[in-house]
Amino acid sequence: MTIRLFIVDDHELIRFAMQSWIQQDAAQKAEVNQRHPNIMVVGTAADGASALRGLEEALQSEEPPNFLLIDYQLPDMLGSDVIQRLRANGISSEQLKVLVMTGMENAPVKSILASGANGYLSKQEPSTTFLAAIRRIFSTPDELWLNPAEAKRLVNTDRTLATAGITKSEKNILSLLYLTNEEISEALTISKGTVKNHLNNIYAKLGINSRQEAEEFAVKVGLLPKMHS
Repeated sequence: MTIRLFIVDDHELIRFAMQSWIQQDAAQKAEVNQRHPNIMVVGTAADGASALRGLEEALQSEEPPNFLLIDYQLPDMLGSDVIQRLRANGISSEQLKVLVMTGMENAPVKSILASGANGYLSKQEPSTTFLAAIRRIFSTPDELWLNPAEAKRLVNTDRTLATAGITKSEKNILSLLYLTNEEISEALTISKGTVKNHLNNIYAKLGINSRQEAEEFAVKVGLLPKMHS
């Protein structure tokens, strides 16, 4: 089958580069007669809203996209928000595989994967890695694509949290510290008092005294991106 790719990124240069890589890759594969799934770009968008509109229309066509490559940080929403809306609307992983890309140093990889993505990739990776990830996810949809460095970081994060005695609920709080207590309570469907209790427990376990120190810890272990520190 052909991988029909829909690209979402607010930088025109990224969208153009991806299409150029795919064209070059197709030409190289033809020259050496290598058999790999062909990749063709069937649509692009520069923000989340236009991506949702474009995908809704494209998925009704005779040759709908079956793979979404999307930036995590879009002008109007997060890439994970787009994915969650697609999955909530019944667009399954079997119908549309998703690879998230980002230039952030400490992206919330677990949140990205929890949104329904099939993998995560840093924009710093070479074009060959992007194309390999797209083909790998397409051919083995039950597997998640993670760079070895990211996989190691996730393991180290879990180990650090376990050593500090941080519970799953407290971990959720740490990953949302860029929000206010009221916003956290709404996001997790808990009371503001419960949020405050979790924060106090976190302070005690980490031996710290302020929200800023908690945020610094969350950034250090990879629960928050550095942009939120």
